[in-house]
Amino acid sequence: MQTKILNLAPKIPGDADNAETMLTFKPFLKFLKRRREKSLGVRNGYLSYVIEQFEKHPELLERISPEKAVEYQEQLQLIYNSLSPLTEDEDSHYWALSLPLKPVLFYATNAFSNLLSDIISCKTGKVSETTVSEEEMKINQLQFRYSLILEKCFNIPSFFNREKIHAMTDEKTGMNKFYKMKMDIRFIEVHTTKPLPDINIKSLKSRTSYDHQDVLPLLQRIMPLDMFRFEGFGITQISDITSQYAIDSIKNAILNTLDMDEDKCFENITRSLKALVGHNEIEFGILPLLRVNGNLIFDKGMNSDSMIVKLYEHEDSLGEESYLQLAKRYIADPKITVYKEITTADEKRQPFLRLVKKKGVKSYALLPIYFNNSLGGVLEIHSKVPDLLGDTMLAKLDPAMPLLSQLVNTAVHYFEDEIEHVIKEKFTSVQPSVQWKFNEAAWHYLRDKRNTDSKEIEDIEFASVYPLYGAVDIRNSTIERNASLRKDLQVQFTLLIDVLKELKGASGFGLIDEKIFLSQQWLAKVSDPEGFNEEIRLNEFLENNIVPFLSNFQKGNQRYAAITNKYFEAIDEASGIANEHRRSLETSMTAVISAVNFYLESMKGEIQQAYPSYFEKFRTDGVEYDIYIGQSIAPHKPFSDIYLKNLRLLQVTSMAAIGKYSHSLLKGLVVPVETTQLIFVHSNPIDIRFRKDEKRFDVEGAYNIRYHIVKKRIDKIHINGSLERLTQPNKIAIVYFTKQEADEYRGYIDYLQGQGVLKDDIEDLELEEMQGVSGLKALRVGIVI
Repeated sequence: MQTKILNLAPKIPGDADNAETMLTFKPFLKFLKRRREKSLGVRNGYLSYVIEQFEKHPELLERISPEKAVEYQEQLQLIYNSLSPLTEDEDSHYWALSLPLKPVLFYATNAFSNLLSDIISCKTGKVSETTVSEEEMKINQLQFRYSLILEKCFNIPSFFNREKIHAMTDEKTGMNKFYKMKMDIRFIEVHTTKPLPDINIKSLKSRTSYDHQDVLPLLQRIMPLDMFRFEGFGITQISDITSQYAIDSIKNAILNTLDMDEDKCFENITRSLKALVGHNEIEFGILPLLRVNGNLIFDKGMNSDSMIVKLYEHEDSLGEESYLQLAKRYIADPKITVYKEITTADEKRQPFLRLVKKKGVKSYALLPIYFNNSLGGVLEIHSKVPDLLGDTMLAKLDPAMPLLSQLVNTAVHYFEDEIEHVIKEKFTSVQPSVQWKFNEAAWHYLRDKRNTDSKEIEDIEFASVYPLYGAVDIRNSTIERNASLRKDLQVQFTLLIDVLKELKGASGFGLIDEKIFLSQQWLAKVSDPEGFNEEIRLNEFLENNIVPFLSNFQKGNQRYAAITNKYFEAIDEASGIANEHRRSLETSMTAVISAVNFYLESMKGEIQQAYPSYFEKFRTDGVEYDIYIGQSIAPHKPFSDIYLKNLRLLQVTSMAAIGKYSHSLLKGLVVPVETTQLIFVHSNPIDIRFRKDEKRFDVEGAYNIRYHIVKKRIDKIHINGSLERLTQPNKIAIVYFTKQEADEYRGYIDYLQGQGVLKDDIEDLELEEMQGVSGLKALRVGIVI
């Protein structure tokens, strides 16, 4: 332990230094006596001994200077022993005693004292990256003091964060390290020199729950610091959170992969992995295993940080084929492979290591990355320093492996989405079941072009196919979006008004009053519970009036720029608080729809097993899909209505599974959104034709169009004679025309009720008439959740 006095803030700015402080160990003695009353045996004896050591020196129980206090090393050591685990190592435990309010340390563990001494003197090259302005320091100090007053005098738990995170760069390693500093206030007492004001505690608690900035000026006004005296001492503890910070950074990078440049994403993850292992000399490459038609492929763009991939561009490169062969051999026997220092023998066994070594690499490792027990990618680690890659270093990567697993899975899905996008953009979403028809049409086109100079390609049609339509929708998605927009606008205009008022106070510019008046009018409109329908005028006001007006204040005056930046940061779509509700809703909706999409994609294979059919999805606020089955799709396989019935049963079963699965996601969503499940039964066969302009199949013929009209209108249909929507969460709605259709689906429902999939609550419903459509009925049944 060390008794060096360190003043971390020689001058406390402004009003924060008005409070009287007094270093004394009396509160600690009171604490020990209370604990002794509840203790027995050895603990009681120990506490009595500590109390006795302090009572021998009554001067410790009165006001004492830190210079005098450090002379009582035995008593200070007893404080540390009493409050820290007996097995705690002083050389690694960051712990210190300080004055009640001021960051003046007078007794600290070796670890704490050495760390701060190094930072102050820069002897080891450690430099704090956290720069705090004088104004921020003043606010921090005021927040700390008033949180003590509220907690000690009014029993209001602290609403100001007492934990501070500091980043430092270690010049020896070149790596950032992150530390969390926390203050223990158990031994600080707050005494008043004047009577406490009569304040509304309930109102104050309410205000502290949502607006800290408003509370601080209020507290300063009604309770100035000079009416309080702070007695006792504080305890400061620091913990190294570098590993957790690195893990959180990797999580954020993965969550933001859609909004971030691919190279930037991998750069952030690599930097975090370096922080995790604590070495800047270690490089990482992440190689997702990408396949096309089941065959492994080489994608230089997605593996740009890989040492092996970089060899591909080298004059002595492996070549793409050699790379793929190497990858296939590793996939056949994936295991952790470490070369602490590449030797000649290693080069003979693995020729690619010779090329790696020529790049200056001395140590090299490969770690398999699994996703759902399947190899999803490889983590490549290499360094120009020998013997750096060992078991200890690899063990530090363990917390990151589940995240890297998710990353490579995301990368694989992203690659597959890119492939699908190209196909849809350049060709169409041709499925195997109908590929033969497109092949024939293409052959006929080439044949006719050579023989007759024809440039027309024949129409692709399928006659007399049975349609199955389904829709999984987000319940009240429009209402939820409007509600989120309204909440965000309230936040935006409240903040805008505060910014304008602060700007007026700083500049005295008269025109600001008009902007405040108009902003208050708009805030009242968007807060109206009856609704808001002037979005175009509102956007025009914000974009063409407020933004240019505030932008003028950003030029030439740093103080004005700092004020207006609060507004521009708040309206940032990616991170601003004025878009938070919409971001949360979209994140939840995307999570649910992605899960539904994933389920439907997995169902496509099962659909094709019994009889080839065409399956097509459409993305709306939810997911809609059409399935077509019939003899014309598979002319070489006899068709029977048994295949149609099998597919209809599968459709009902899948809708029940989707409803149950989406419900299970609710507890993990930021905004709880629910799905509705809808099926439309159409027993008569229809004709479909591929539309070249839209690159999709659509119904053909006037009679068949009726099917298309009905399916587009029933998603918001009501039960006849009521305002109740047919589609409800945790239920399947089956719309039909004829009794024969209803009887068939009753059979499927009975079967699934017997299997415990559906509830025994089936409803027969008459539906309201729609324009051009009448006679619709529905079955509705609950899903066992």
